[in-house]
Parts: sequence; structure tokens; C-alpha cells
Amino acid sequence: MHYHRLAHLNRQEVRIDELTIHSFEMGVYLVEVVFDSRKGFIVDDDNRPQQFQSVEQVKQALTECVVRQGFLVHQSAYDEMCGGPEKVDNTLCVAVHLGRNGD
Repeated sequence: MHYHRLAHLNRQEVRIDELTIHSFEMGVYLVEVVFDSRKGFIVDDDNRPQQFQSVEQVKQALTECVVRQGFLVHQSAYDEMCGGPEKVDNTLCVAVHLGRNGD
């Protein structure tokens, strides 16, 4: 599995093809990027997924690079109810602008 570090991504010459912010319970956000034809999560110095506390924190961490397209993705855990229909895909995917404009 590939991974990326903020120090290598947040540079003016870097062009990220796609960035996905995965939103989880308790205000945890993990970031997955496609850069240099490699898809992987941003990791910390211990090679663990870098945790962010908000979308704004992700934006602030990536102000120098160009992000061609970005998305915020969230899957709700509250779609199952007793006696309700079978679980369906309830993924919410919203386009977001991050980094410098890739146009």
C-alpha cells in the first residue's frame, strides 16, 4: 500500500490529481490522495494515518500544492433501524476546494 507525507505533498510543484477527506465519528478526518499515479493515505512520522480534526485543518495543511479535485466523504452509521429495510449505501460525497487551483 502506498502512503504520502505532508512534507512531500505541500509544495508548489506538487499536483494532486484527487484528494478524498474521509470523515469519521468523533471529529476524525483521514486524507487519501492520488499523487504521481499512487493512491494512498497521508501518514505521520510513525507511518500511521495522519489524523485531522476538521476539513479546515486539512485545507491549512495543503496550502501550497495544487489539488485538481477534492471530496469530503462520510458514511453514516445511523442508517440501521430495527425492522427497517436492509442497509443501503448512504455515502455522502461533497466536492471541496483545497490547495491552489489546478485549472
